[in-house]
Amino acid sequence: MTLKRPPNPVPERSRSSLRLAALLLATLLVTGCATLRPPDPMTLEQVIELSKNGTPPEDIITRLQETRTVIAISGARFAKLRELGVDDSVLDYLQKSYVSAVEMEARMRYQNPYWGYGGWGPPYRPMFGPWPYRYYW
Repeated sequence: MTLKRPPNPVPERSRSSLRLAALLLATLLVTGCATLRPPDPMTLEQVIELSKNGTPPEDIITRLQETRTVIAISGARFAKLRELGVDDSVLDYLQKSYVSAVEMEARMRYQNPYWGYGGWGPPYRPMFGPWPYRYYW
């Protein structure tokens, strides 16, 4: 007695076209994310213009956050911006974003982002030692 195979419900040609469609869909999903471009950062002139036009400070701060704008401003320039009508909360946000960016740059430069300070030991930190100094400075 020979066993008969049941007929294949999906023909071979249909399977290959499904595989091709899945491959194309995966390719489109992967490349679609890679082509997104972040928005251009705002300039200081745009911030001044928005303030002069009467845009609420919360909206200006939201746009600065969405565009990830970081502007280095000197103390004298802060006074001029205040005279030009830029709100204090916007100036505070600009200062805080600049300080945060400088701190992050220093952290990325001098600390290993995956293992904390240094990594494997000296010269960064002692990995072994007496109790109070183990893993601490």
